[in-house]
Amino acid sequence: MNFRIRKRWLVVIGAISSQLAIGALYAWSHFNEPISIAFGWSITSVYTTYTIALATFALTMNFTGWLQLKLGPRITSLIGGILYSGGVLLSSLAKSHAALYIFYGVITGAGVAFVYVCQLATLVKWFPNRKGAITGLATAGFALGGFMFSNILKALFNVEDIYLTPEKISITFLIVGIIFAVMTIGGALLLDVPEQEKAQTNDKFTEGKNFNRLDMLKTRNFYKLLFSDMLALMPGLLIIGLAKDIGQDPDYLGLNYSTAALIVSIIAIINAGGRLLSGALADKFGPLNVYRTMYVVTILSLAVLAFVPMSFPVFIIAIFGVAISYGSFLSLVPTITGRLFGGKNFSANYALVFQAYGIAALSGILIKSFTTETNYMFIIAMSTTILGFIISMLIKPSNGQQEDEKEDESDTVHLTSNLEDNSTEESNESNS
Repeated sequence: MNFRIRKRWLVVIGAISSQLAIGALYAWSHFNEPISIAFGWSITSVYTTYTIALATFALTMNFTGWLQLKLGPRITSLIGGILYSGGVLLSSLAKSHAALYIFYGVITGAGVAFVYVCQLATLVKWFPNRKGAITGLATAGFALGGFMFSNILKALFNVEDIYLTPEKISITFLIVGIIFAVMTIGGALLLDVPEQEKAQTNDKFTEGKNFNRLDMLKTRNFYKLLFSDMLALMPGLLIIGLAKDIGQDPDYLGLNYSTAALIVSIIAIINAGGRLLSGALADKFGPLNVYRTMYVVTILSLAVLAFVPMSFPVFIIAIFGVAISYGSFLSLVPTITGRLFGGKNFSANYALVFQAYGIAALSGILIKSFTTETNYMFIIAMSTTILGFIISMLIKPSNGQQEDEKEDESDTVHLTSNLEDNSTEESNESNS
């Protein structure tokens, strides 16, 4: 395990291989109906597996961010690959809700956290001047994994198949579990850090001072970023997990299974596109500016879904607006974290910020439980997103804070100078 990888593009290939595999998490909606039919369980109880996996993913990041600093990305990612693929393989044995929740929800979800944090923390060290773009590329791989495995699962499942039995579900878990093992373990073996960390030479959007976890927790920016990120991610997580079911809702749009399944695949592509685009734009315009812009896109898209009479073209455009923004948020927040709190302790600091993801996943299922009306669900999501946008406007960039302080000091100097001048003039008039 001590061999070195010298070529940074080999590291990129390994990272993307792993990201594609764990991105299959986004294809979970293809499991909802087949598992429901095969075992006679409700859609909501099956969907809960996805929610548990997302929450476990976020919570485990607290540990993996620290562990990656201690063990390095290769060993940490290998552990993740074994957990992730092992959890899926064990899911083939699940015959109860509890078993599925533990095998897929907890073990697989934890594996995602081990793998995910390593790719981001490693790639930014190889590309210090293109942190936004390389983060976008890595997270786009995560989203494209959803597209790739959506098509694989669509080919394996057919809800009209009379042979859609527990055995069919078991075989499907076995097939994808083996694929995941090859992709994640192989990808982990290609991970490495540069022998000498490359310096950042592009100072257009420099990182702030290096904060450790404790120092970061004392800042207001951390809590503003945490809550704005949580409220930004909620609509995307809700829609991605239920996209096919929302499309098939007879009281909302009433699509057939094949068309609804196709939407899931296309959403994955748009999600990936958002990550690539926003990553590149972040390097040019600043990640916080792009972050706020995508908030506006999300609010407008949710307003369309909630209030505009629904048709297939309208639904597609609005859903894509949410998907591209969701992908952008996941690409931008790591870069914003580095800008605000420095790169030295990035993996540990970002793991704390990433708790927003788990809270957002749980909040999404709460929104779904509040109402059975799809329109009302979007109204609630839009309201919380508006609140998140307001919070995002209160985040102060590190450079901006320094500039504000300089402006304040300058204003004080000018004011003092003016007072002294006025005092001198009054004194001269008095002497006259």
